Amino acid sequence: MASFLARFLSIAVTALFCGLTNSPYASAADGKTLDLSKVEIVGTQDGSLPAKAAALLTDEIEKRTGIRVPAVERAQKQETPTIVIQTLDQFQDGKLPDGLEPPSRDDAYAIWVDQSQPSPTIMLLGFDERATLYAAGRLLRLLSMTKGKLQLPADVRISTAPDVAIRGHQLGFRETANSYDAWDLKQYEQYLRDLIVFGANAIELIPPVSPDEPRGPLMPLHPWEMNQKLSALIGSYGLDVWLWVPVESDVNDPKQAEEELNRMRTLFQSCSHINDIFVPGGDPGHTPPGILLPWLSRMAAALHETHPDANLWVSNQGFTPEQNEVLFNYLRTSEPDWLEGIVFGPWAKISLAEARARTPRKFRIRRYPDICHTLRCQYPVPDWDPAFCQALGREPYNPRPRAMAHIHNSLADFADGFVCYSDGITDDVNKTIWSASGWDRNQDVEDILREYGRYFIGEEQGEAIAQGLLGLEENWRGPLLANENIEKTLAQWQEIEKQLPEAAQTNWRLQLPILRAHYDAYLKQRLLRHTQIEQEAKDQLRQAPKIGVKPAIDQARKTLAQVEDDDTAHDLRSKLVELGKLLNESVRLQLDTPNYGANRPDRGAVLDYLDFSLNDSPWMEAQFTEILKLDDKQEQRRRIQQIVDWEDPGPGGYYDDLGRVGRQPHLLPAMRENAWKADPGFVGSSQSEFGNRVNGNLLKLNDGKLSWLNQAETLFGTPLRMRYTDLDPSAKYRLRVTYTGRFRATMRLLADQSHEIHGPLPQPAEPWPIEFDIPQAATADGVLDLQWELLAQRGCQVAEVWLIKQ
Repeated sequence: MASFLARFLSIAVTALFCGLTNSPYASAADGKTLDLSKVEIVGTQDGSLPAKAAALLTDEIEKRTGIRVPAVERAQKQETPTIVIQTLDQFQDGKLPDGLEPPSRDDAYAIWVDQSQPSPTIMLLGFDERATLYAAGRLLRLLSMTKGKLQLPADVRISTAPDVAIRGHQLGFRETANSYDAWDLKQYEQYLRDLIVFGANAIELIPPVSPDEPRGPLMPLHPWEMNQKLSALIGSYGLDVWLWVPVESDVNDPKQAEEELNRMRTLFQSCSHINDIFVPGGDPGHTPPGILLPWLSRMAAALHETHPDANLWVSNQGFTPEQNEVLFNYLRTSEPDWLEGIVFGPWAKISLAEARARTPRKFRIRRYPDICHTLRCQYPVPDWDPAFCQALGREPYNPRPRAMAHIHNSLADFADGFVCYSDGITDDVNKTIWSASGWDRNQDVEDILREYGRYFIGEEQGEAIAQGLLGLEENWRGPLLANENIEKTLAQWQEIEKQLPEAAQTNWRLQLPILRAHYDAYLKQRLLRHTQIEQEAKDQLRQAPKIGVKPAIDQARKTLAQVEDDDTAHDLRSKLVELGKLLNESVRLQLDTPNYGANRPDRGAVLDYLDFSLNDSPWMEAQFTEILKLDDKQEQRRRIQQIVDWEDPGPGGYYDDLGRVGRQPHLLPAMRENAWKADPGFVGSSQSEFGNRVNGNLLKLNDGKLSWLNQAETLFGTPLRMRYTDLDPSAKYRLRVTYTGRFRATMRLLADQSHEIHGPLPQPAEPWPIEFDIPQAATADGVLDLQWELLAQRGCQVAEVWLIKQ
């Protein structure tokens, strides 16, 4: 190594004085690219992290170009281009180009091209050994790699350090994952390398509670053995190994507390590398903080028996206001040395800004953002069309690049970094956005996506892939039937697939967006057809006064039955089934339960949702059965009319379907986009909550109205509000409302914050609209404010509201 450095410095000095510019490769001045097809990596020591960086470069370049870049002790020929990977300690006698800052903290690096020699030298200089991995990753993103060609811009000069210290992702080997549980160690290592390329420095495992935990049907190894191997693998790359370890025993019971401690001790002893332990205070875990925190001091002592430098963290997920008081008072008064910091995760009932303000500066804060779920989660898709919920569920392929960048960047100053919650690879783009934004929050989202597309999918398709991924995010904005972006995005991905036919058969990062683009288009066509079918059936029901109730129902039933054999967009459906098979082969993704062993339909198994109804035909059929049992013909006709006119509030009235985007004009806040940007976790503002009819429906409404499955919702005691303007001051109004929701909340309702419309009212056991008079004094000024206040359960939920002018 010393002889190489001497040679390098000697040539550099000679070049400065003699003006060596006669290079066959390129010159920085002309902005051309360097031909690196014969490049060598020199000087890395076997077993070191720089050697890992060299192997990363060698393997990934060969996959994309067919060129095997050798790692050699020293350059074979002076005219051969070289890549030099060094740490700052090794480079202490060297000199960076003018204006390029030397790396000055953990993970920081510099990259530049030295052309003062007969052949160019690409310098990768890391602050420490791990930093060389990030330098190698950045070089891979800078390189142009196609078959038989390897090029680099000749004027590369970079010096960079990460914005946040903790940049990690959870890769839990457990049955609930939509892909990880079927991976072998080789697949994990590849994904680990992929995450490193964009700057991740931490991986969180979800280990089994004991060696006796059952092995899942798709698992290549027992989970206890796999987590041991994963701990060693992650540690070998110098990344921080986190363990997610909930406390589910009653540690207030001395016997259970000791047994739990021994289980933890066995777990810690089994792992060769542990840097941090994260104990969720809830979700799962139900131990009050007054009991949990003192017990965790014992857990920390057990951890330090085998991992003396490891840290312990705890979250306040699910803590009540009173429990948060206990937590923050404990931190202030006890200042425990065994605790490293607080994790801010889903179901924390305060904002991240409040958590930082109440946590003493001695303790760090780590974010635990849920980036893999679309609904019933920390950062749900705002104002999602209910049809997407019905068909895609909670865990589909969900690239949300602009949203994820905003969620990271707008709150980054309140924390020391993040380890993202994940249950598979459907959030892969989101992981990349978080990693890249954690390194540099000012990096443009489109630039990140271009690098993602060029590196992972196709060198020449970077721009097209970036726009295609942004298009998928736009597909989820606003009412589905009015979204003209759906067809445009499908055409974009079809063109990319045409340009990359081989990758479309093998590359899961290309297959996934192709799947989503086809699914969105398939869903829109089916929703349009099912909406038409329902409207035709209602038109037939309107004939009941002329032709009779039973004949009208018979005609409507025949029309609604078309949903069962609906072959709308069958070509798109066939494509989706084909992609499901390809994705299982390429990355073990489990897109349905019967063929690929998905844990549950809502765990990303979107192919389980292909054929069910997107209209109210199940509810209408249930109503028909009841109506035909009635002896009173007048009541039969009234019930038929109720189906037909369900959403009609009458002259001068208003109807809001509060869980359906575009149908909630009176829901506050009125400026939905601005509200989301200020509060993406909906801690203090309203959001849409979704259920569905597929197996495991949380509301048990398999034959209920779609409008009952979705609600407007506020959490953590925030009131739910609506506002009406331009009312008739002289008129009387009546309120009709449907209460549904998985929280089964008890609420009271106020008008203008002074008139009680109803007192404490638990959610009815069976959903059906109920009516209340509105005091005329509340509408005398032409404006009506409604406010639902939570009295019990987790949040306010309201499905439908009619304001009826009498």
